[in-house]
Amino acid sequence: MSSILILLIFALVNVVVTGLFAGVVLRQFARRRRVYQLYWMIALLMAFFATLSYVCMVVVGPTSGAGIVFFRLYYVLGAALAPSWLGLGSIALVTSARVTRISLVILSLLSVLVAVLITTTPVNMHNLSQIAGTPGTGILQFGAWLVLTITLNSLGVLAVVGVAVYSGWKLWRRSSNVAGFNPGNLLWANVLILIGDALNAAAGTLARFFGLASSFWLIMAFGWIAFFTGVLLTGRRAAVSRPVNEIRDKSEMKGSTA
Repeated sequence: MSSILILLIFALVNVVVTGLFAGVVLRQFARRRRVYQLYWMIALLMAFFATLSYVCMVVVGPTSGAGIVFFRLYYVLGAALAPSWLGLGSIALVTSARVTRISLVILSLLSVLVAVLITTTPVNMHNLSQIAGTPGTGILQFGAWLVLTITLNSLGVLAVVGVAVYSGWKLWRRSSNVAGFNPGNLLWANVLILIGDALNAAAGTLARFFGLASSFWLIMAFGWIAFFTGVLLTGRRAAVSRPVNEIRDKSEMKGSTA
């Protein structure tokens, strides 16, 4: 049991970080009702339940009936869907409602398709029995699911990284505060978001194409922590702008009484 815990330690870190991350974005969405927050929340809940399913799979036994179900759930939510839904949130942040709706319809259809493909693809039971501590590459038989998964992941990462670069560039060009928040701090927030998503993408790429499967969960942990920290920095904007608004209101009140 102790050896299993050692193999799962970084996966458990991912469970905690993605759970906290999803909770923060859920609270932000409940307060502001922004569409991009909704899609990010969905993606983060996918990542949380995917990683939790991975842990449950290892605990109950990967090759057991329940273990196979947990594996497929982990792969559908984590490997195939979460990155692309994060990308949808970034698209919603910078594009029109019409573009976002079209992207949502397309992604929803592709999500259903890749989920069906993954849940019906044969599993290599020998490789599955040795999944603990690795992402699980080489377990599902090669097929259309892999091409679609790589495509969705690539587009999702491109959207998140692209929007982070675009937002950072716009902030870098500004010299004044944005809603009472120093643009330099928001720039660092975008840098952390970019680094975090890039690390998450690199974790899967290094595992699949370079054989670095044992480092997958460690890299993912650093990626989610960086991403989470970046989002927390952007959330400080409202807290900083509140005193500015209060000062402005007091000044207006003094002017009206003069």
